[in-house]
Amino acid sequence: MRHIQINDYRQNPAVRGLLTLAADPVDESALQALFDACEHLQVLARLDAAGQVCALAAYRHSDEYSLCVEYLAVLPAHQHRGLASSLMHELQRLHHKGIWATTDDDAVDFYRALGCVLSRSAPDPRWPGTQRYLGTLPHAPLLASQPTEDPGYQEVDGALSRGVVTLVEPQAHWPLDFQALRRVIADALGPAALAIEHTGSTSVPGLPAKPIIDIALIVPDADDEDSYVPQLRAAGLVFWHREPGWYAHRMFKPGGSTNLAPANIHIFSSGSPEYLRMMLFRDHLRTHAEDRSAYAAVKYAAASELLAKDGDQGLIMDYNRIKEPFILALHAKIFAG
Repeated sequence: MRHIQINDYRQNPAVRGLLTLAADPVDESALQALFDACEHLQVLARLDAAGQVCALAAYRHSDEYSLCVEYLAVLPAHQHRGLASSLMHELQRLHHKGIWATTDDDAVDFYRALGCVLSRSAPDPRWPGTQRYLGTLPHAPLLASQPTEDPGYQEVDGALSRGVVTLVEPQAHWPLDFQALRRVIADALGPAALAIEHTGSTSVPGLPAKPIIDIALIVPDADDEDSYVPQLRAAGLVFWHREPGWYAHRMFKPGGSTNLAPANIHIFSSGSPEYLRMMLFRDHLRTHAEDRSAYAAVKYAAASELLAKDGDQGLIMDYNRIKEPFILALHAKIFAG
């Protein structure tokens, strides 16, 4: 494998064929526009025995944690030999990052087999009637570590939450509450909502929880607030706070006029290790009853400890800190597997 300068291959039949497979340009003008777009990307190519390009991955770096594969293709005569997978693994070996890509039903099985975390994306008018997905390949060392910089917590229209942590038994309406919230977010952001996932304890059947729906909302760049904040505010959501130093995290809540269930809408950039942790932790608890029961006990103990210490002025973030040793230990177990 080696990196190539795409502009050197504008008339190369193999590369022209690969880009046609990757993006299906409608004519020569569209194909040349695709070459123009790839000039701003890095291109890793796989060569055949004759030294000709037979597969390629065109990609860009999203941030310090991830890179995005914009185009991935293998010539028909070389398919079903693991070349696409080898390109993805080589990118991870070279850059030590998570890898994300958007896809549709035609390729979703490839990303699933690769080991990607998959989420449904909001509809994209460029592909009407087509289900789109966000696929993210985790990089294990990033899951096992946290940012060392100051999160830079900034109140926007909200404030730190205080009060008594009250846990309730699972409610049948929680999935419906999430779906109502999801529709509002998807309608507001359209294709910019790369993933809208129900996370946290209310997403795990059988697990007691605070009656607040947690949502992971993935956008291309959480630092680019102009691309999503006005739309979410127009939909009646309140920009609660931001933490630029913690995976560019932003949080919204439904406004009182929306009649939506109480929720914490956590916004991260595509490829975020925290989004992957939330998803893997949720899925593990859904399928491992023993760990689910142990976590429920930890939650009740944390709520009792916070109440005894601070009464009705307890900080919700302190409740989370009390739970953190258990969560980190379970993360280590999950990510080691």
